[in-house]
Amino acid sequence: MPQECAGDAKLCEALTMLAEQHPQCCRDAGIVGPGAVLDAMAVGLVEDVWRNGPVEGMHGSKRGPSDTTMFAESTALHTHAVEALSSPDRVHGLLDFEQHLLDRERVWACTDGRTLKELGYGHLGAYTRHVRGRINLMIHLDQHTCTDIALESFLVYQALRTGARHKGMPEWPLIVERIGVLLADPNHPSWPDESRGSLARSSMPNSVVSVEDMQHALLEDPPSLPCDVLDWLSQFFLYCAGPPYRMVWDSPN
Repeated sequence: MPQECAGDAKLCEALTMLAEQHPQCCRDAGIVGPGAVLDAMAVGLVEDVWRNGPVEGMHGSKRGPSDTTMFAESTALHTHAVEALSSPDRVHGLLDFEQHLLDRERVWACTDGRTLKELGYGHLGAYTRHVRGRINLMIHLDQHTCTDIALESFLVYQALRTGARHKGMPEWPLIVERIGVLLADPNHPSWPDESRGSLARSSMPNSVVSVEDMQHALLEDPPSLPCDVLDWLSQFFLYCAGPPYRMVWDSPN
């Protein structure tokens, strides 16, 4: 064990184990190439620092972000996370990401101008402590001497654990493709019932110019879509195109 880890033996052991498993985990998940790894790391960063914390309490409150906002904001944050992790000075990049998350005047995606100050009412203290604590951990992992890929393996693990079907992961293009399948077939077995599929098609917003353009936007920049389209997708499709109906999609028919 490196001397630098002597006072941090359990963490060093865990990080070393993650690093050893990391190549196989990436292969199994289809995370191939530096760009794919960076995208997955960014998903893990958003999940660990933002999504899996006090923002859950905000989401469940009367003033908090809706399902649509959670989807739009998380995909917007993914872009910022990629920038942070690819910065020449990664510590600087992570601190910039922290500042972005904690900006109480920044308007969140699909909120009609609402900011953290309003959306996080009653949760701001816990949210701030959580974000700062997790960013401090990320910086620590980035500088950890037990393994050269401590941050990379940790963030990819987090992405696979709770964000495996999010934008930035290999399964996201497949989910986007499935949305088109569901639109074309209101009787597809992943719909809870036939009326649900028919209702989804009949309530498609007028701002959907074409399904192909919508799918392209979902792949490249989901927050660029109008909020009524994101709301419609969140209400009808994201649930059925991914879990919990994965077995339906994976079956031979």
